[in-house]
Amino acid sequence: MAKLVTFDVWGTLLPVEPAVKTVVDVLYKSLGGRVPYQTLQALVGERRRVMKLLRREKHEVVPPLFVLLEIKKQLRERGISAQFDAYQVQDAVDEAVSRLEVSPFEDALEALKGAKNEGYRVGIISNVLFWRSRATRRLLESLGVAQLVDLQIYADDVGYVKPSIQIFEAAKTLLLGDVVPDVYLHIGDDFYEDFLGALMAGYGAVLVDRNGKYGKRDLVESIPCRAYIAKSLKSLPLILHEAENCSTPA
Repeated sequence: MAKLVTFDVWGTLLPVEPAVKTVVDVLYKSLGGRVPYQTLQALVGERRRVMKLLRREKHEVVPPLFVLLEIKKQLRERGISAQFDAYQVQDAVDEAVSRLEVSPFEDALEALKGAKNEGYRVGIISNVLFWRSRATRRLLESLGVAQLVDLQIYADDVGYVKPSIQIFEAAKTLLLGDVVPDVYLHIGDDFYEDFLGALMAGYGAVLVDRNGKYGKRDLVESIPCRAYIAKSLKSLPLILHEAENCSTPA
């Protein structure tokens, strides 16, 4: 049986908030403290929302450098002098995120190990935010996550973003070649990019709903044999077992 499972990174394996705060910290330092921290925090939050909309509606890859240039432009439009080298700031953001003092969610490593032990090919599919994929790769290496997966694929590697079908297809091809998987589940915390993206690509999906936004139960099978909503990755062994049963002829 050919079995494949892919994971999102930020919000699924690692908390994203410390990384976003690091971006604000680097900008604040780069501007010499001349711009109020709260102003930069608001701009970063707004750009993050815009990036999500572009991904959902246009499936558009937004390079992190472009986001920094947009923030610089918005500061100027507000009459705020924003004299910083976007390339240097981008390098500083990447470096800071790659050295971020953060731990994986408590259920993340066990979920990865469990999938590997059950004979799954394990991959990562991630969009990029304010930092390039190289920063996430270095961070996952230092945290011992990279060693538990067979492949990492990022939007800035392939030119496609979740929820595009192409990025899921690229992961499948790189992990299994021409083999059609009996089980392919993608796991992530974003309803549009991860959950609907995987379903639109024709694969199974697990929405990690840590805050109970979509329900209060620990695990819900929202579409039989295809779609699951779980409050934590602790439910993954049960989901994988169910998905395998669904793919086995009666």
